[in-house]
Amino acid sequence: MAAVSIYDEPPPYVTPRRRQTQRALNIALAVAIVVGATVVSVAVVRVSVEAVMGQCAPPWLTGTDPQLCLSAQVSQGTLSVTGGTSLADGAVVQIWADDYGTGSDQHWGADPVNVTVAGGSFGESFDVSSWGPGTITVTAFFEIGAGQPQALVDRYGADGERLNGPDVRLDLSSGNPDTQAVQVSTNVDLSAG
Repeated sequence: MAAVSIYDEPPPYVTPRRRQTQRALNIALAVAIVVGATVVSVAVVRVSVEAVMGQCAPPWLTGTDPQLCLSAQVSQGTLSVTGGTSLADGAVVQIWADDYGTGSDQHWGADPVNVTVAGGSFGESFDVSSWGPGTITVTAFFEIGAGQPQALVDRYGADGERLNGPDVRLDLSSGNPDTQAVQVSTNVDLSAG
């Protein structure tokens, strides 16, 4: 008598319905893997583009409208702030800088300055030669209000309700709890210049 192995047994009978179910599950799994890889790829591309281009990743990638980007550098006691934006010429962006120093009682700040967008960019310089050591936080702020071109009010709404993107914040300083604004910040080490 020959030895019997489990491998000698005939395979279990698979019904046509079970075969269809297995095929559907395999297809669903393949689709889930492709979709998951695509989502991860888009996220990796977005992070990579933002790392290379700063905050100015393309709007189609971030869903941000308007685009507001900011960079700053310190050289010989002068803080130079530059920004790029998708806002139309004539838009007003507010810029300010703060340095909380290395101690809890230290604070230096530059008063907010309104700058006008021209050719998709804006900028301002601040004298920081008397500021103590620390990290300067530079902020750019865009809100709908007096002084903004009517085309921007039409596009983004009287209260900024049509502003889109991760940098949109409630503008609590406006007095209207529903008003939205765009705010971006960047840091620069004062000792770097």
